[in-house]
Amino acid sequence: MENTFFTDASGKPFMPVGLQAHNSSTGTGLIKKALRAVAAFGGNCLEAPVYWYCVEPEMDRYDMALVKGIIDETRTAGLHLILLWFGTSKNGHPNYVPEYIKRQPRTYRLALGPDKAPVPSLSVHCRETLERDKKAFVKFMEFLKAYDGEERTVLAVQIENEMGYANTDRDYSRPADRDYEKPIPEALKAISLKDSGKESIAPDSPVSPWKKQFGRHAHEAFSAWYHSLYVNEIAEAGKQVYPIPMITNVMVGEQSFEEPGLCYNAGAATGRMLDIWKAGAPALDVIGPDIYNQNRREYTRICDVYTRPDNPLFIPESPVRGEANAMNALLAAADYGAVGICCFGAESALDEKGEVLEECRDMALTMRILSSMAPLLLRYRNTGNVHAFAEDEFETSHYLKLPSYHVVAKFLRRHKMYFGYTADTVSEEGRKKAQVRGRALLVQTGPCEFYLGGAGVALDFYRRPAPEDEECFSHLSSRQSGQLNFLSVEEGYFEGETWVAKMNRNGDETNFSQYVLDGQLIRIRLNPDTGMDVEDN
Repeated sequence: MENTFFTDASGKPFMPVGLQAHNSSTGTGLIKKALRAVAAFGGNCLEAPVYWYCVEPEMDRYDMALVKGIIDETRTAGLHLILLWFGTSKNGHPNYVPEYIKRQPRTYRLALGPDKAPVPSLSVHCRETLERDKKAFVKFMEFLKAYDGEERTVLAVQIENEMGYANTDRDYSRPADRDYEKPIPEALKAISLKDSGKESIAPDSPVSPWKKQFGRHAHEAFSAWYHSLYVNEIAEAGKQVYPIPMITNVMVGEQSFEEPGLCYNAGAATGRMLDIWKAGAPALDVIGPDIYNQNRREYTRICDVYTRPDNPLFIPESPVRGEANAMNALLAAADYGAVGICCFGAESALDEKGEVLEECRDMALTMRILSSMAPLLLRYRNTGNVHAFAEDEFETSHYLKLPSYHVVAKFLRRHKMYFGYTADTVSEEGRKKAQVRGRALLVQTGPCEFYLGGAGVALDFYRRPAPEDEECFSHLSSRQSGQLNFLSVEEGYFEGETWVAKMNRNGDETNFSQYVLDGQLIRIRLNPDTGMDVEDN
């Protein structure tokens, strides 16, 4: 299955791998630094915000200079762009709305907490706010179509940012209370939430319809439904003007003790609420989790939830620093078929000389691996032919069983190995290369053809005996059954979808293991004929 979600101007599948600018950088000189950071990471895409208050500085007066400027700068850099509409919500807060919205709270209402005090989030039960946000968004999309409809620098638009209520589980205003007492919408009657406890509620209990349907998760479900309707109406209006992919990002619910309004924004499209959001916002193409969780168990749990037939995995935000995300991102690409991965904080990844900071180099290395293998990931995602090796704590090697081969990945900082002249292991640079936490992607493109991209990893291949082979032990013991019996091993890169070999490995560089040290990409063609069945005459 090809990735046909993001496409370029020619309609070809495209995998965005890149960085997100800081919140206030669009329209400033910092955007140039953000674009340089994307290039330094080997990425192909910048995510950058567009601010409602700049697009509509005064009521019904629209100015698209900010949008034009960020598109022009991205084109000059030779990159693509995902624009983030900072409208009603930025992390649940109305920071980026125009002043006329902020100065008329009786018209453009804030949500109220259970104590009836306002919370720092606009109410999604306020029609007046929705209409103003929608109108400004449509003006923005009209400009985008006119200015970028042919060149398609902009791959997609994100609607709002981490939507949801801060500091309350729902809006307790009178309009919201009236909605809360209405019957459950037909679209939600078949949805059941895990651990809701609704079974213990008596049929004649005088609780709200939402409590009877969703139990302890009723307030969150109520908020999620109305947030999804709000975003869906904006997405529908935008698509009528310019039907490019529309996405929204999520402050994930897998945090602390996982209660809305306390641990994350209430009404967000968290894993628990994803079915409700899918019912309420069909105009959204993708709902993407912002994954800052570093431990692998939580990371893969989030990927599991957001990888669905109706929702390919796209990660709009993740850490730009540290080893954890550098490992986890490869798992997202291989095991979950991620259609794109971005990290937050582009400008903070470079020092004053424009070099990648030490603490960001691991993620930069992983991003180069993902970018170099994007043509393969696009073609082979979700086929079972993409495999990740990501060195876990205390792990020295990793075993992968394929139909015709045993594959053993050795993580080089745990092993002393010889790699011929390519790696000068006596130099400081060579030793440093061998000390990175091992990570790699292996893509099988034919019965005996593989592409390996990564760093700090060496693979050993062993041909698995045929079921009828009576000499299986002898055959497995022979080096002829392993990677020594190759047709070719090439270092190279892709130009578009075409493989370009720049060096043929042989001799000392192939006799022991097939390895990648610091982001190389190699093509391995093993010999399908092991010679094991040749009779000794």
